[in-house]
Amino acid sequence: MADRWPHIAVVGSGIAGLRAADALLKREVDARIVVFGDEPHRTYNRPGLTKKRYPLSDALESTIAEDVRVKGAENDAVTWRLGTAVRSADLSGRTLRLSTGETFEYDALVIAAGVRPRTASGDGGECALHTHRTLRGLGDARYVHQRLQASEKVTITGAGFVACELASLAKEYGCEVLMLEALRRGPFESLLGERLATALGRRLVQHGITFLTGDSAKELLCAAEPSHVGPPPDRSLSDRSLFIEAIGSVPNVEWLDGNGLDLSDGVRVDAYMRVSPWDNVFAAGDVARYPDPWTAGSLTRREFWKNAIDTGDLAGRSLASSLGYGSVTSPIGYFPSMSTEVLGLRIQIAGDPRTSDAMEVVCGDPDEPEQGVLVAYLRDGTAVGAAYLDKGARYNSAYIKLLRSLRER
Repeated sequence: MADRWPHIAVVGSGIAGLRAADALLKREVDARIVVFGDEPHRTYNRPGLTKKRYPLSDALESTIAEDVRVKGAENDAVTWRLGTAVRSADLSGRTLRLSTGETFEYDALVIAAGVRPRTASGDGGECALHTHRTLRGLGDARYVHQRLQASEKVTITGAGFVACELASLAKEYGCEVLMLEALRRGPFESLLGERLATALGRRLVQHGITFLTGDSAKELLCAAEPSHVGPPPDRSLSDRSLFIEAIGSVPNVEWLDGNGLDLSDGVRVDAYMRVSPWDNVFAAGDVARYPDPWTAGSLTRREFWKNAIDTGDLAGRSLASSLGYGSVTSPIGYFPSMSTEVLGLRIQIAGDPRTSDAMEVVCGDPDEPEQGVLVAYLRDGTAVGAAYLDKGARYNSAYIKLLRSLRER
């Protein structure tokens, strides 16, 4: 290598990659840290792309970019290689092959490549009726907000966080909204259960959204033939309605093929974010699958902002420790928590309701979530999760008390 300092490669310029780099800097590791990102932007608040309506503007993308800026992303103590994707990795040879045709030799590696939207129609497509899109990056957000500003009809497939936030946003823009959920009976059903999901589905309808499930939704699904990458030509804006797929995600792991890793659902790591059997490779964020601190003997992969922050920080500290800079004594202890707002309703979820075998109403009525409802999710009689839905803060103290009991379990 050209200089005497070790080279640390961070593949992924999202919040997990940034936090890993920050952790290395805090430990004052003598190394050259290089962050690779396939987008041309430094780290930004990706969840923020669906949460706010913007005024009509010729500088829409820069307006959104400024709004979702992340503190610390301006840090120039690391080297940023933006607009540069990593095509493949040779972990035994400690080499990355880049989209520019270059190779990069590293001494240690952090895998923070994140996920990409899952689609039913390949990596892009259009049909006679619809302009097919997903929303993951700033470029997607500019295009989608631009189309929603035209107050046109939009179809959204899925009923998870992104889908519901987009539906709420589209209604704010004055759009006619159709939501299709072919697999479940309502929003967040895999987390909240059938009763709350059904109540949330009714609430969507009450706010003017056409919400179809099951066979009714399947009949209106559209699988376009892939025919392009990126936004379609301008000619399509006037004769195709917007069709947004928000049906989950796929971990970005293909570039790691051929290295003998378990890539069945992201990158498998241990409780310190280490990628076995490599003592110089770590993973963090949406792409990392680690031992679940909540369910002994199982692995988990989570796609939430706080998870990316916590695992990114741990991966950076573990890497620093491997180079002799301090020690890491505590494994991952991530406490799952997430929140969103849909049509004015605040939804907060903590713990892991998916592992429960029963639901107990603590306050309110699950069939009237806008009036406030707090539920506990139990497994073998012990609380393992909580959900609080409200337009205000009626039961906030009860929710905090329930959170405290979850953290102490």
